[in-house]
Amino acid sequence: MEITINDVAAYLDHVGLQFMATIGTDGKPKVRPMQYMVLEDGKLWFCTNSKKDVYAELQANPSLELCGSKLEKEEIKSAWIRLSAEAVFVESRKIRELIVEKSEIVRSLYANDLDNPIFKTFYIIVKER
Repeated sequence: MEITINDVAAYLDHVGLQFMATIGTDGKPKVRPMQYMVLEDGKLWFCTNSKKDVYAELQANPSLELCGSKLEKEEIKSAWIRLSAEAVFVESRKIRELIVEKSEIVRSLYANDLDNPIFKTFYIIVKER
């Protein structure tokens, strides 16, 4: 069975919250919760704030890993996903609009200020294993 980008996006939505690992600016690994936002143009999009450490880390080294799982009632049936990828930052009002439409927390922060320069969007390029 071949897994498509649509399958990956649907699973990330199902999980709701993922964990992203980056290389910190101090050279040590960092892991934090991160939420996948939207699938657009065949790309998995995320967002962050340029004042956060994760932004500086991905600017210095765009390599990341993303892992997510949702514990199912029948635990043995719980699936998980882990992706090795690179972040690509793109200024896109269209993507910002789609993210604000989907995410309540992002909407509360940026709905009235889509052009806020600290609102950063990026997609990931998944690396083959």
